[in-house]
Amino acid sequence: MNHMIHYITTNLKTILQDVCRKISSCIRNTAFRFILAAAVLGTLNHFLYFLSGQSAVVALFCPVNESVWEHLKLLYFPFLFVSIWEYLSLRPAVLHFFYCRYLSVILGMLFTISVFYTYSGILGRNFLVLDILLFYSSVIVSFGISEYFTERSHTSRETDSAFVISLWVITAFFFFVFTCFPPDLPLFYSA
Repeated sequence: MNHMIHYITTNLKTILQDVCRKISSCIRNTAFRFILAAAVLGTLNHFLYFLSGQSAVVALFCPVNESVWEHLKLLYFPFLFVSIWEYLSLRPAVLHFFYCRYLSVILGMLFTISVFYTYSGILGRNFLVLDILLFYSSVIVSFGISEYFTERSHTSRETDSAFVISLWVITAFFFFVFTCFPPDLPLFYSA
């Protein structure tokens, strides 16, 4: 991981150019159907909790309020489900694939948080249209970053199945716990 952080910090301009090329490549290639599926699932995920009659099980996977934290579920879970579908369709090297997907969804969520707080801080409030565009941008950026990592990342940790699975499970666990017991921090405040 330290090697990857050093590489990113020393080659940021080249990385951003490569990620932009990967995003454009994803949109043009067969990956577009997976990007579209994640975007559609995330959009449906936004309304599923209320459509389910506020089911406790559905609340674990869908936003239950208008906090930024809850809206990260719109990216995380659809991205995970679409990644499973893509894996079953294309059969890439499983651990490398899910390791790269995990890193990319985490960076996609950090992209969401940083852009949301930056634009809403500058403008003094958030706007629904910008929030929707931010979500779709985060989906596209996550897939682009995943393509970038898939081609560049080959560390020994991604061959450890327990490590890769635990990354996904621990993050999902945090979503579940913080849905039931949100900390008293702005990230968890409902707008």
